[in-house]
Amino acid sequence: MHISGRRIYNVNRYLGEVQLGANFRILAEVNAQNLHRAGQPDSSDGATFLPPMVGPVSRYNAEGKWLVRRDLPKESRYITTRYWKWTTWGGEEHEEPRDVYRDCYPKELLPPPSVQLSVKDKDGNSYFVSPIFQKDAYDNLEAKHAANLFLELFGRCEVVDQDVVGYTPQTVTHVNWKLLPLGEYPWERLRDHIERGLRNTSDEGKTIIQDRAETIRGYAPSRMLVGSGGFSDYIAYVFDEVVVLESIRRDNALYVFGEDWEHLSQLSKAEILHSNLHKERIIHTMGWKDKLADVLR
Repeated sequence: MHISGRRIYNVNRYLGEVQLGANFRILAEVNAQNLHRAGQPDSSDGATFLPPMVGPVSRYNAEGKWLVRRDLPKESRYITTRYWKWTTWGGEEHEEPRDVYRDCYPKELLPPPSVQLSVKDKDGNSYFVSPIFQKDAYDNLEAKHAANLFLELFGRCEVVDQDVVGYTPQTVTHVNWKLLPLGEYPWERLRDHIERGLRNTSDEGKTIIQDRAETIRGYAPSRMLVGSGGFSDYIAYVFDEVVVLESIRRDNALYVFGEDWEHLSQLSKAEILHSNLHKERIIHTMGWKDKLADVLR
């Protein structure tokens, strides 16, 4: 059954040929246009990736949603850090960072589905395939989300319930991270990656993010990796005993992990950020550099 359009509200309309309790997948053909829309991931058989954030469905898939709890009292919350500039009576200019706090309603995270797509070669063609779903008698919400994810990315998709196992890659390779070769000017490549991600950011915001990256790089990580697809807003700095995960979004926290990188790189974004695997979570308030220094000494 083919599905096209911008969004569906009732996936069961497209599952009429799927028997209750039967397995099915959602897929789309790998072609030049769809490969571009998927963020140009590795298109080899078994390549598995978190799709890029191109709209509300894919953003929810990668990051989840924050629910504002207006039924609870407001609390003081760190919002951002701003650089304040002023000139003294003598004409001397000054600049220093100031943390901004506001009273806000508490927020509760609705965890991201973190649906990853895999590439499967079959009968001479290549497909982006979803995980396997099982049809139930209710709303099939996971399949609905996956279908809307495909529609947002590719504009069309297909439900298949025949030879479902045949669309399973023999070997899964996670391709959410790209290593920057240390011998090929990695800092210049990293700076280019950051600047591309900050195209719509103010000059002040770019200065703050670049300063964070230079601060962490100053501790000489053994490897630097940039995220791709739904991980594109994160950079991983690998040290001997810890991994530092930093966002190129101005108001996100920095995470320090004791896990080895090979293990972390196989996890979903939700598992990495929301499963309490980190040793430290450092908010970029005043003094964050001192806290990081304590961890990396």
